[in-house]
Amino acid sequence: MRKRPLAGAVVGIAVLVLIGAAGYTAYAGGSVYHSLDSGRQELVAAQTTMKNAGRSADVSQLDAALAELKRAERDFDDAKARAQGDPALRLAGGVPAAGQQVDASAHLAAIGADLSRAGEAAAVVAIQVATLRNKYAGHPLTADDLQAILEQAQAIVKTYSGSIQAIGQELRAAHGERAQVTTTDLVPPMRNAYDAVDRALTDADTAFLRYQDVRQVLSDLLGVQLPA
Repeated sequence: MRKRPLAGAVVGIAVLVLIGAAGYTAYAGGSVYHSLDSGRQELVAAQTTMKNAGRSADVSQLDAALAELKRAERDFDDAKARAQGDPALRLAGGVPAAGQQVDASAHLAAIGADLSRAGEAAAVVAIQVATLRNKYAGHPLTADDLQAILEQAQAIVKTYSGSIQAIGQELRAAHGERAQVTTTDLVPPMRNAYDAVDRALTDADTAFLRYQDVRQVLSDLLGVQLPA
């Protein structure tokens, strides 16, 4: 008779442990979602800012976009670390249905981080291009001006070659991560997140990659064709 209360207590403790574990797993999942959503908002805001600044050559806007992209990268890196390293989420990952969602979260975070780094590299180059454009904007350009601009553009390409290369490298990494995920069996919120990241990838392929061609961007901003 004395064993029954003890057995009941053990069962009660086990139930509490399970409830606590489930609660922590939900908390961990919520933390991943919060970081992903925060990163997404920063990334989208930065892409919009860079589009506007790309037309106006507003250096202050480009500086703001660079700061947004760095915050986005931190958020995405945090989400990836939690999705891959949190013990509760790793345990949940052992369940096929849940595991697919956890893996998709980790890939989504990796894509976001890659996109953010590509944007950072593009913003660094864009700031230099905008600064050079503003130096010559507002007055007719002579042949000597065009030659001087070309030489300074070539200097930007040389000095910031690492950033120029990083734009393409990070975008390729993002596309590689995206190719590993099939969204058919994902829950609706996760599918929606991948729809959003697909749009961001498409936008980045144009908005960020253009800064690999410094001479052409300067030509577009100045409204003249620089000498080859």
